[in-house]
Amino acid sequence: MATPMVRSSSIPSLPPPSPKSPPEYPDLYGKRREMARIHMLEREISFLQEELKSVEGLQPASRCIKETADFVMATSDPLLPS
Repeated sequence: MATPMVRSSSIPSLPPPSPKSPPEYPDLYGKRREMARIHMLEREISFLQEELKSVEGLQPASRCIKETADFVMATSDPLLPS
């Protein structure tokens, strides 16, 4: 029969092993990816700014809809009997 393992208090227990960090190498690919993302976001920002400038020159949609509705109501439909 197997005897149970008895822990003796005279032997100090070692701390569990901790993982080692990898050596510090420059992360060139990570920096390039970050720069590419930044460049892409800057381009998107410039596109959105250009679109905003072009939209600021347009008339409000409600005014165009009102003008269209007024025109349709003022002009009689030739296919409908009056």
